[in-house]
Amino acid sequence: MTAITTPGNSPQNRTSTEIVRAGEPSDQAAPTGQKPRRTVNSARRAAAGKAKVKPEKPKLMTPVEYAQHVLSDERKAKLHKTDHLSGRCIFYAGGDYQYASESTRGKMEYIVKHGGTLAPTFDPEVVTYIITDTTARPTLRALGLKSLTEIPQHIPTVKWSWAISVVSRAQKAADHVPNQILQREDTLINFDFMHAAFAERIDAGSGWQKITSGRAKGGAALQRLKKEEDKGKSKSDVGEGGPSNGDLSIISCPGTVVPSTHDNPSVDASEKIDPSGSLDPPGDEKSNDPLAEFYAEAKAEQDAGDTHNRDKDETEDEASPVKAKPAKRGWTCDKKEPQLPTKECANQDVVDALEQLMELHKAKSSEDDRWRVFSYGKCIRALKNHPKRIKSLSQARAIRGVGEKTAMKIMEIIETGGLKRIQYENTEDVEATKIFQGIYGVGRNTAFAWYANGCRTLDDIKMCKGGIKVSAVQEIGIKFYDDINTRIPRAEVQEIFDRIKSVALDMDPKLFIEVMGSFRRGKADCGDIDVLITRDTADGKTHAGFLSKLLDELHELDILTEDLSVPDDYSDLELCYRGLCMLPGLPGARRRRIDILCVPWECRGGALLYYTGDDIFNRAMRMKANVLGYSLNQRGLYAGVVRDPKDRRVKLHGGSIIASETEEEIFKVLGVPWQEPHERVRG
Repeated sequence: MTAITTPGNSPQNRTSTEIVRAGEPSDQAAPTGQKPRRTVNSARRAAAGKAKVKPEKPKLMTPVEYAQHVLSDERKAKLHKTDHLSGRCIFYAGGDYQYASESTRGKMEYIVKHGGTLAPTFDPEVVTYIITDTTARPTLRALGLKSLTEIPQHIPTVKWSWAISVVSRAQKAADHVPNQILQREDTLINFDFMHAAFAERIDAGSGWQKITSGRAKGGAALQRLKKEEDKGKSKSDVGEGGPSNGDLSIISCPGTVVPSTHDNPSVDASEKIDPSGSLDPPGDEKSNDPLAEFYAEAKAEQDAGDTHNRDKDETEDEASPVKAKPAKRGWTCDKKEPQLPTKECANQDVVDALEQLMELHKAKSSEDDRWRVFSYGKCIRALKNHPKRIKSLSQARAIRGVGEKTAMKIMEIIETGGLKRIQYENTEDVEATKIFQGIYGVGRNTAFAWYANGCRTLDDIKMCKGGIKVSAVQEIGIKFYDDINTRIPRAEVQEIFDRIKSVALDMDPKLFIEVMGSFRRGKADCGDIDVLITRDTADGKTHAGFLSKLLDELHELDILTEDLSVPDDYSDLELCYRGLCMLPGLPGARRRRIDILCVPWECRGGALLYYTGDDIFNRAMRMKANVLGYSLNQRGLYAGVVRDPKDRRVKLHGGSIIASETEEEIFKVLGVPWQEPHERVRG
């Protein structure tokens, strides 16, 4: 048979120029109508070419920047679809730490899409709603405020579900939902409070006080519901086809869609708005507020800090603090705290367990753990002062500074002798990083970085396991780890200070030298030794340059042994030295941490107040000064301070010092009763 071949595919008919090696490019064009031959390498190149075309990542923007971007004319016109949120100026807080997340961007676009006015920054004169998807602290940070009480009462703080409900409600109306359903929902009550983000602001805004329909009063509707319930009827007269007695889902369910006050223009013109922004309708205000009695009760419970039910078998002496509204607490620094009892604490086992749990939280780096440490500190202080053994949950809960969860932990300790939470929190990373943070010069971040590099013990740190780097100061901290982390008996502090004071006064008799910190507060032992040095300038001389000479002399006497941090310029009047010291000539003497601080003579009062503490007392003093329009730091009390209204932590003008030479004058200006150092213990 004759071999029949296709001319185009026959090897005999292919010239040498037509034979191209796989993977090599060819200058010859493919015949018309014939697809180019694909090889393995060409397929790979094509795939690689496609892989290189990646979608461009969105530009990083802060929430403020992205809000401004959304509000640009071009972007706004592109997004706008409906007017369901028109008439509302909304500030959105998504809890973003630095850059706007994808969720935050989407929700900002949603607000603009449905006709809302998006506020990039919080301006109480313009904003009508605050929407938040986070807790109080991040929300306040975004607002530039310090407390929820600083938010004007006429501005509600609501959750994102509020925006969804408003849009859904408007869409229902557009889709011709039966009028009797909308009418029934209008009659009951406006719904802003159902989406309240924070319990203490549940009554913020005027929506819950106002009747959304001009044809029915919410208060009267609720009264009719109650009357029908008393009569035992199964139906309400709220409207035709209205809900039964037990069907209160329209009021209680946050998912129910009820109109906003902005949706209905038929508000009685005789209603007026008070300076706080709330509506004040004529006549009896309570009759128009169907939830007035419930708000009063909720407020009382909120103020008392206890919204949980009590056991029915509680005795009278264990009565719930909710029954009587507590007196205003005022500032922590204004009231002298009772001193710790000298006899054994009645709840020492509880104190020990909570202190152990507090130390575990100290080793962690999150913001929540920092606040837990603060809360446990207040609770432990209250328990140490409590004169009786705690026997019930209600007794524990009644102690100031003890919350519901802490009270449950206290009862677990009392009933079982232990606390499971300690085992839960005491993980390997916490245990290791807690040890590392005992090294001088090591903070949380460094400790967790060392753990991430495989270090688990001090020996691992000494061997620089995982390639970690240890500074010279940290090496000193490792070498004297046990000494530095051992409390110093009061007698030893006194003896070391007496020797330093004697040397200093021999060099300059006009020096003012004082020991500060927990020693000055009367503690039985101290973590370190704090010494303050200054000099009376009446003779025209100062202590400039004195610290260098003193340090040299103390090193010669073997009182100072190692330097941890030395000043750059000894001629300054404000200096800080950190090092290790010991009692010379004493066998087995431990190295002790010491700080020597030099301050200008006119600032000695502010420095004494600041470095005496304790921390909670100092924080209360600074906060009160801030609220009164002053600023308090280690140099003294300043007046005429100008702060940024959007972030009061930012000073636009530092002001001028008005009290600093004595502690007494600072107390007097702030209206704080004088308290000796041992009376300032709060934590």
